Amino acid sequence: MKHVPSEKYNIAWFKLSECVSRGEKERALGVYKLLSHSIDDAAFAAQLEGDLLLAFEDDAAVEKYCAAANAYKKSQRFVEAAAVYEHLVTLQPDVDDHILHLILLYQILNFSEKFERHLKATLEKLSNDENPTRLHTFLVKLQEMSPESHKRAKKMLSGK
Repeated sequence: MKHVPSEKYNIAWFKLSECVSRGEKERALGVYKLLSHSIDDAAFAAQLEGDLLLAFEDDAAVEKYCAAANAYKKSQRFVEAAAVYEHLVTLQPDVDDHILHLILLYQILNFSEKFERHLKATLEKLSNDENPTRLHTFLVKLQEMSPESHKRAKKMLSGK
């Protein structure tokens, strides 16, 4: 992080909080823009912007969260990326790509219990979906991204 006098830095965070609590979206985003210059972490800055946009119920929050998750993955901060994807899955439970990325992050992190639980729940959900192509599309993407996870999914689907 760049060196910023701590008093001014603390005031900026306070102002940001104050703007959000008052519902002043444009002012909050302006303070965020100024504050973001002192944040030397693009992933965190994108996540913070997503949080701000979500506080104002702006759909652009999802785009910022996706950017944050990708930046966390790129810098191999997989726990942070998984946390953002968990949030995305909560916000948009029917977006299969979010759960796909989350499952693959659990595999990378060797969080086998979470990997198994989320993969099983997703396969059950998609198997019972009225649109059968969702399951097929999910499995194709899973195969492309992780053949090992795809094999596990196939075993789950066959009941083994």
